[in-house]
Amino acid sequence: MFAEFGGITMKQFTFTSQLAPIIWKYLESRQNEGYTSVHCGYYMQELDCLSKELSDAPVVTKELIDAWDLLKPYLSNRSKIVRHNAIRAFAKFAYTQDGISYVPDTSKLKNSSTFTPHIFTVEEIRRLLYAADNLPVRNNAPTRHLVIPAVIRLLYCCGFRIGEVLRLRVKDVDLDTGIITVHNGKGGKDRLVPVHNSVIEYLRSYSAQLPDEREWFFPSACGHYSIKTIYDNFRELLFACNIPHTGNGPRVHDFRHTFAVHTLEKQLSDGYDPMVIVPRLAAYLGHKSYRETCWYIHLTVASFPELSQKLDRAFVGIIPVGGETDEEN
Repeated sequence: MFAEFGGITMKQFTFTSQLAPIIWKYLESRQNEGYTSVHCGYYMQELDCLSKELSDAPVVTKELIDAWDLLKPYLSNRSKIVRHNAIRAFAKFAYTQDGISYVPDTSKLKNSSTFTPHIFTVEEIRRLLYAADNLPVRNNAPTRHLVIPAVIRLLYCCGFRIGEVLRLRVKDVDLDTGIITVHNGKGGKDRLVPVHNSVIEYLRSYSAQLPDEREWFFPSACGHYSIKTIYDNFRELLFACNIPHTGNGPRVHDFRHTFAVHTLEKQLSDGYDPMVIVPRLAAYLGHKSYRETCWYIHLTVASFPELSQKLDRAFVGIIPVGGETDEEN
């Protein structure tokens, strides 16, 4: 029906429940509206399987929604809300098509807790990089031992979102100027990201071991590496480093949060003006609002309380306290 959705080839998915026709219509509709969420196809795959296990009705039922909300009890409350809202969006679309599908209430789940990401310590980062650098070669994944260490360095050293890294094409990474071009980041924005010389040197060495004619900077047999593959390897590294993993993390996205906090800590400790640091960090991270970056000030104070007075003096009356946080900031 259509070849690609948000970087995912639709050949990866097979829908066999009676909901399959409406699922395909929904995915096509989202693509036409410009959405690029890489999770949507996986959500639909999961819902398709769940529907077959239940009544396998051709419409969305209350039974199906209730069963969906009970899956993955180990997830954080916020992640459960994200999953619930994703399926609610599908149910609303299904209702516009059939007029009888059940659409759950938005108040079914409440965001009762404030999300706090895992901020890796410098020692944890060292252990993770060491483990990544020593991954064994696998016949079924011949580039894994090259890709995983390079991806982790970009996540931690540059604060990229994982989707931004995996969608990089070879032409987006200028190994001469040290500039990486991010296309269609969060909010559909493009941005130029200057990268530290040490990271560029590493990427030159990495790239020299792969074919020049490849399209993707982090290639796999099916195109580029998927988020799921990175996450599976990330879990393997956490286990190797004896870093506990629960439903609340650590997550791959916590490398980005850690980059922001460590950058603020380093520059504040070096005596830079907080009122200069934060706007620069906001631009580097691709934030659309100042408030998004201010959240990292709270995280920095929590991790490095000795910086509290310096930040309080600079941002008194400016830093937002409490309220919603964006775990995908």
